[in-house]
Amino acid sequence: MINVAKSVAAEGRVLGPEEGKRIQLPIPGVSVVFKAWGKKSPGDHDLVEMTLEPGSAGTPRPHVHRNREELFYVTEGQFGFLVGDQQFMQVGPGSLVHIPSGVVHDFRNSGSVRARFMLVTSPAGLDRYFDEMGALYSEGKFSEAALRELRLKYDTDEVDVSWGR
Repeated sequence: MINVAKSVAAEGRVLGPEEGKRIQLPIPGVSVVFKAWGKKSPGDHDLVEMTLEPGSAGTPRPHVHRNREELFYVTEGQFGFLVGDQQFMQVGPGSLVHIPSGVVHDFRNSGSVRARFMLVTSPAGLDRYFDEMGALYSEGKFSEAALRELRLKYDTDEVDVSWGR
């Protein structure tokens, strides 16, 4: 396979379909690849490609970010989203879900095939949260208490809400 990640002077760069910062999370059936993050991002945002196998939840539980905004753009499959107090169970390709700061949300693959979306977060820095979560898992230190502490460090509060997961 040809590596198409190239610096194009100061004007930009190109990442191929399998390129980016891949992070292994302790969430079964979830694949995460950062396409733009930190200093590799043109601005204060991250761009993340997430793939979920059928029935997989994208997060351990519903949550809220006090200072982070998120945009989800579905490219394949069907997702269920919790957005505030509303549930949307058939969010398909071409759909956009906007999560302002302070809004409870969660998501899962609600279909019978693999599903994928592109996620834009602002401000940038979500990769550090995922890096630390992956490290806890790979070092055998992952626990509910460690996850709670990590979530608080990275502007993520768990919310006890039940929905159609």
